[in-house]
Amino acid sequence: MKQIGNRIRTMRRNKNLTQQQLAEALGVSSQSVSKWENGFSAPDVSMLPVIARYFGITIDELFNYRLDVLSYKERFIRFMMDNGMLRFGEYVLHCGRVSPYLIHSGYYRSGSQISKLGEFYAECIRHNSIEGNRLIGNADPSVWNATREIPIVVSTGMMLYDRYGFDSNYCIDIALESDGDHPESMTLINDSYTTGNTLRTTLDQIKHHFGKYPTDIVISVDRMEKSGFSALTATHEIEREYGVKIHSIVTVKDIISAIEKGVIPGAEYLEAIMEYTNAYMGV
Repeated sequence: MKQIGNRIRTMRRNKNLTQQQLAEALGVSSQSVSKWENGFSAPDVSMLPVIARYFGITIDELFNYRLDVLSYKERFIRFMMDNGMLRFGEYVLHCGRVSPYLIHSGYYRSGSQISKLGEFYAECIRHNSIEGNRLIGNADPSVWNATREIPIVVSTGMMLYDRYGFDSNYCIDIALESDGDHPESMTLINDSYTTGNTLRTTLDQIKHHFGKYPTDIVISVDRMEKSGFSALTATHEIEREYGVKIHSIVTVKDIISAIEKGVIPGAEYLEAIMEYTNAYMGV
């Protein structure tokens, strides 16, 4: 009991939470959290997956977890793998390339998953000191992957307020914004992209409506691939073309490193991932 209590206390403090705040997040009393942390009792078995999901770890890690083992990027990669956002195999991407790995936030199904994803996005925003006063998403059905980003935008806004006290406006459908509404600065929340063509469509729509582009774009994974127009990565091309700054939580290099270190499984796909990355990686 004492071991798991110590781990819960350490993780709670690392997130700058009080016992009351953690209790509210888990749906238990603050007295229960206090008893866990002081070794007077242990969480009920039914609570273990709830606690693990909240902290973005597995149940095994909850019982044998060292916080200094995984970096922020490694924790996010583990989270993606555990929740189906990162998958290995053979996938035909929207751009037509056949990739040995897939990044897709559409596989999230629960409140705990999307809440944790929003927390990672919020942490990326604060870590990079992004000051956009409005979070922008896009629900335009003409943009093929737009709808899956709606909950990410909302969750990111909630986590920015909950974790950092930053109350940002957000917009998930620019067509619903009133004419003449011109936010001082905008941060576009995006899932991931390969060649960046759909992202360009979104940026052009934002410029058409608001008269300017976002100052920053936050994405989950930078695949670091060429768009096909030049030797530059799609990220570098878009930054040059639109004058925006793109921030990724992780890159494909981080994913490769995580596989090599054993942070996530997938060693059998490592060679294929590296070959694919070398074939399409831009500068």
